[in-house]
Amino acid sequence: MDESMNSVHSISAMDISPATSPKMTLNPIPSNHLLLNAFQQQQESLSNMLFSVERQIINKNSIPDDYDNNSNSLCLYTTVLTDNNIQTNPDESNQPRQRIKVEPVSTVVDSNSVVNKTELKSSRKSISKLIFLIPLLFLILYIIAQHKNTSSILPRTSNWQNASEYLSKNLIGQDQGLEEFKDAMVKHKNFSIVIIEGSIGTGKTYLASSLEKFLSTTLISTNDLLGLSKHHWTEPDHLSLYLSSCLSPSLFQFLIIDDLDLLTTNEQYCQILTSALHSINKNKNLFILLLQTGKMASKCKESFDNITTKSIQFNKLQRQHIRTCIENEADTQNVQPPLNDQQIENILNSIEYINEQGILYGTTGCKQIPSLVMLASKKGSY
Repeated sequence: MDESMNSVHSISAMDISPATSPKMTLNPIPSNHLLLNAFQQQQESLSNMLFSVERQIINKNSIPDDYDNNSNSLCLYTTVLTDNNIQTNPDESNQPRQRIKVEPVSTVVDSNSVVNKTELKSSRKSISKLIFLIPLLFLILYIIAQHKNTSSILPRTSNWQNASEYLSKNLIGQDQGLEEFKDAMVKHKNFSIVIIEGSIGTGKTYLASSLEKFLSTTLISTNDLLGLSKHHWTEPDHLSLYLSSCLSPSLFQFLIIDDLDLLTTNEQYCQILTSALHSINKNKNLFILLLQTGKMASKCKESFDNITTKSIQFNKLQRQHIRTCIENEADTQNVQPPLNDQQIENILNSIEYINEQGILYGTTGCKQIPSLVMLASKKGSY
């Protein structure tokens, strides 16, 4: 009995021993170390792939240097697995296989935000430039407008300087009137009307002919205006168009109307002329000079006072002024031999004078001097 029991126990023990267990006849499960190595290789391959994709996106969008390198969009979060992450017992082969979890990898680079930032910076720069250029443009336009509306075109030119010096030297006996005329020139802005009144021979026509030598000048006699057809004197626009047609295309010019006294006897003609002068195209830089012999009639004076910028009075010439005119005219005509004192006195005595408070004034001023000097030079004596 004991022997039979022992044999039973030995058989049972042999049947359930690991060597004879059916489970051991199956294919062995790979160890945890092999599984970990295979997973790490796959993970490494995936990471390299993601880094290459990110690098292409970054190069394509040209991320600026100041872009935050620590941004979450460029970071990869992975779980690094080591042997210590998985604790297994080699003897516990029957335990269920541990499932390895991998956290998702964030690889999205917000390329749109980078592009938007770049576009925003460029648009801000464009707006800043525009804000700076607009005031600058207005400043340039203002300077141009001021330059056009000032008299700097005329007084600063060499032609005007030459004319001014010539008049100072040769316009005799009108120091005060010449200074007033120069002052009117300095204050001139695009459009001026100045009247010069004076008796015959005081230098009004001489002033006009001197300006014509140096500057663009249109000289019109009142006789020419009176010779126009009647329709010019019925509507101011007709006369204005005629006067405008006489002007040259110069940037600055004088319009001089001589012998205005021939017109001032007719009040209607005065009104037509003043309206015509005032309506001349003011886009031109125009200085109108009206020359009046003697005093203007009161019937016309009011009409002209409404449009004139300045009124200048030329004084009568005294005997010593006329003597200077003779000497200057002899130099101009290059009289040879030069006139002696007796010849000059003979010319002075041939002129009519009026006595005002003990001062002799020539009734014709220097008007007759050129012809008298020429006659004296031909005779050789007077």
